[in-house]
This record gives sequence, structure tokens and C-alpha cells, in this order.
Amino acid sequence: MSALEFARPASLAQALALHAPGGPAGDGSMWLAGGQSLLAAMKLGMASPARLVDLQDVPGLRDIGEQDQSLSIGAMATHAAVAASDLVKRWAPGLALLAGGIADEQVRQMGTLGGSLAHNDPAACWPAGVLAAGATLVTDQRQIAAADYFQGLYTTALRPGELILGVRFPRLQGLRYLKFEQPASRFALVGVAVARALDGSVRVAVTGLGLGVVRWPRAEQALSRDFSLQALQGLVTDDLQALADLHASADYRRHLAGVLAARCVSALGGGRLPPHAPLAPRQRPALVAQHCAETMPEDGFGDVQVLAAAPAQVWQTLLDASALQASIPGCESLVQTRADAYEATVKVGLGPLSVRFKSEVLLSDLRPPQSLTLVLRASAGAMGSGQGQARVRLEPLHGQTRLHWWVQVQLSGRLAQFGNRLVEATARKLAGEFFERMGQALSSGQASPSLQTAPWWRRLIRFFFPSSGK
Repeated sequence: MSALEFARPASLAQALALHAPGGPAGDGSMWLAGGQSLLAAMKLGMASPARLVDLQDVPGLRDIGEQDQSLSIGAMATHAAVAASDLVKRWAPGLALLAGGIADEQVRQMGTLGGSLAHNDPAACWPAGVLAAGATLVTDQRQIAAADYFQGLYTTALRPGELILGVRFPRLQGLRYLKFEQPASRFALVGVAVARALDGSVRVAVTGLGLGVVRWPRAEQALSRDFSLQALQGLVTDDLQALADLHASADYRRHLAGVLAARCVSALGGGRLPPHAPLAPRQRPALVAQHCAETMPEDGFGDVQVLAAAPAQVWQTLLDASALQASIPGCESLVQTRADAYEATVKVGLGPLSVRFKSEVLLSDLRPPQSLTLVLRASAGAMGSGQGQARVRLEPLHGQTRLHWWVQVQLSGRLAQFGNRLVEATARKLAGEFFERMGQALSSGQASPSLQTAPWWRRLIRFFFPSSGK
């Protein structure tokens, strides 16, 4: 056990004072709601708060009631309490069903609405229901629309120390959430929430795809025009970005999203599904499938990005290390040990995890300015280690560069607890950040080796250390 202080304030004012920057524990404090996610992370050594501020005794946070023509559910309301609430059943029966299907009875008796939303697990149920409902999160500082709150993998709009007080749900024509469960964890392999507003507009939210809860605009547009199963006939799911793991492929997850969306629509009165005839999405276009088969190995994962610079310029930026330390978030040191090798110490974090990694990157198979391979080895001490390789191929494209990248990684020790899908999700998220910054710099003509190189290495060094840059 790590040294830990524990506080159970009796009022909201006391709780906020204990957690405030410069307070008794300052930034080392963490809110404790139901503890179903935080305590598990602490047991694995992935979170080491200096103080837990337990919210169990703060009055008002468990209340469920009507307020300003909306349904108000307190952040400390347990899943079981929401599922059993007569008011919730009358106002939005779909929310009661959602809460009653989370995990098992023990978790439902302890887990809370606010805790689930603050953690924002990419396979959690509440984020899908809240996002589809168009709800508003009320904190001690402001009100946040659900569309602005969820910002990706374990990432939310919450500021440091900000506390969720409750959630307000508008009145709806109907809401339905269905999920296909991973049998052991009861988390959603894929979950879909469909909500129909009073004005007839429809919101569709999908969880379990791997990158956090997302809206499905294509389905929303089709159902807002015609709320029926016919509107979903032939609807492709290619616009949903999904990740694969040992439980399901990305294509299967997309297929499940289409099937579950149809079942939600049917449950909300949009038509009857024929027995044993799920709505299967169309396959990816043959050209895309052929392109992926030609450019990516069967295992691992990767993507393609177009950059506004010639391959020679992109190649030069990828190999320049002069500004890596200043550009990599959390980088404490970086040394080029020889022409084809680097060593770095990086402190990274994702959700509750904050760990310091010592990393070694080796360059091989250099074919300038066409392709290279990077071999990565990293150690996080007691947390475990990881190793992997990344392949990069540059292809000229009308004065620009089409960059293909592919990554394969293996984790050991406590790091392996995160699972391959979380590792892939982190890599894709960070890759997106990298290419956005690099593309902007190259297109503006202001790119320097410092700016261009760092994000690439940031992703390559961090892709198998789940990280949000905190």
C-alpha cells in the first residue's frame, strides 16, 4: 500500500476545500464516488493519490427529481437506485433499463452515475445513454452539454478538481439502449443508444468501438427523416471507426452497431424486425479492402495519412531529434546514443495511470526517402515492459506524401492489464494528434525539424504506454 490520506466531508463546501489546488492535498487529491474503477486502478498500482475525498456523506448528490422541466439525477446516485426509481421509469424508462443492465448487482449497488461519467471508459454504458439523450452535466463550476463533455478515450471536459454534481435529462419521445456484452466483464462489446427528441430529431450514440463513445451521424440523419427500420436498410457503417481485439474484429463491431441500432429502433416503435434477419452493413468498398491488404500486414494495426510536403522533406523531419525533449509531453530526457538509436525518459498518463518509462528506439531497414522500421523497447519498472516495432512507408502523391504506418506491440506485467484494444485506441488517438500538427506545420510552410519530428516520436514512444499527456 502507498501512503494515503482519507477524508469523508459532510458538506459540498468541505469537499471542494479539501480538493482545491493549494488545499491540504492539492493536486494529489482524487474524488471517490462508488470506487468501482478507481479502487481497481489503485490495487494495480495504476493510481496513487495522496488523498481520497469520499463523497458518500455529501448531502444532495444522491437525489433524483424533476428540475426546470428536466429529470435531474445526482452524481452519487447508484446504478441500482436509478434502475429502481419510479420517477426515472415514468420520465425515461430507457434510462432505468440502461442502469439495470450495468455489470452485476454488486457493482450496481456501489457504482455511481457521476463516477462512470468521470471515468469515461470506452466501453461503459452511461456515456452512450447520456450522449444520445442530449443531457447536460452539472458541475460545481458550470454546465456542460454532453456533446462537449466526451472528448475521447478516458478524456472529458472536466477541469482539474472539477466535480460532477449531477446530470439533467430533457424530456424525450423515447430512448433505448442495447448492448452486446463481453461475458466476463459485462462491459459492452458494442452498445448503442437511440433517443428521439420531442421535435422528432434523433441522436444515436455508440460505445465499445474502442475510442470512446461517439455519435453516429449517418444513422441520425436517416432516422430523423424517417424513424423506421426501412431507413436503416442498406446503411453502411464505414463511418464508424472501430478497433479490434481478441474478443471481436473491427468489422464485427461495426456490424453489431448496425444490428443493435435496428433493434433499438424496433423497440421504440419503428417497425418489427423479421426473426433471424439482422440488418448487416455492407462490406468496405473493394478498393479500400484491396488497399489495406496491400499496405498493412495481417497483425498489428496502422493507418494512412496525406501530408503537404514532398517525401524527402517528410523523411528529414522524421529523423531529426534536436527538439524531441522539448516537444514530447512529459519527456524528461532524450539522448541520441548513436546514429540509429535513442534513449528517452517519459512520464505519461492515461486515466488513473501515471508512470515513468525508460525507452530505447532503434532504427533499421532505412531506405531513404521511402521506408524505415523502428524497434521499440521500454521499461516501467514494477509496472512492466513493452516491445514492438513500427513500419513507415512514404509514397509521393502530386507534390505531397502519402504516409503509411503500421504498429505491432506486446506488453507484459501490469501494463498488459490494459489490453490490446486500449493500446490500439491510444495509438490511433495520438497518431491523429501528431498528423494534425505535422500537416498544419507542413502546409503553412513554417515547419521546422523541432516541430515536425517531436509529434511522430511522441506517438511512437507513447503508443504502447496508454497516455493522455497528463
